[in-house]
Amino acid sequence: MAGEVAATVDWSFKIADVAIIFATILGPVLAVQAQKWLERGREVTQRRAWIFRKLMSTRATNLSPQHVEALNAIPIEFYGKNKKLKAIINKWKTYLDHLHKDADVAGWGDKRVELLVDLLHEMADFLGYEFNTVEIANEIYAPKGHAWIETDQDIIRRGLALLLSGQVALPMEVKSFPSDPVAVKEQEDLRHLLLSWLKGDASVAVKLDQQVQDSESAKE
Repeated sequence: MAGEVAATVDWSFKIADVAIIFATILGPVLAVQAQKWLERGREVTQRRAWIFRKLMSTRATNLSPQHVEALNAIPIEFYGKNKKLKAIINKWKTYLDHLHKDADVAGWGDKRVELLVDLLHEMADFLGYEFNTVEIANEIYAPKGHAWIETDQDIIRRGLALLLSGQVALPMEVKSFPSDPVAVKEQEDLRHLLLSWLKGDASVAVKLDQQVQDSESAKE
């Protein structure tokens, strides 16, 4: 009986030793991996927050490069199997599909704003921001001057695209030509002389060179 107890105790000590060895070896490795995992999670959260902040700060200037960059980064940074992530991607796809439609159709602008607000609200809920759709849509400062600039840029962009593609031409209207009074007088005199000559009312004076006249006289 004493031998069996000793064997059991001895075996338990061996298991404990092995556990200590594994803990000693794997502990730092697991700690490093856990740290990396946490850092990757923080980086993903920071990138998602950056996208949301850019879209929120540029939601009144949707043609700005930062707005476009943030919008195009959504399917990459918000990819995942989580239901909320899928909901964000679906909102993004709906918004993107609307952007590809004809902007000249009546109501296109209002619908664009509505879809963008829905997208931002979904992102805010996922990131832990307590914004409702009314706050996202209305609580924003957008100077009229910025809106005019953006509208003008859009008109210029479209006009240049049509011009370079040959679909439209530049309208031209000539109202007057620069003129020199002296030159105009000379042209008018020349016109009168030509008309008189062609009618036979005037003749063209011909002057022979003196050397030619002497040569002709010598021949005679």
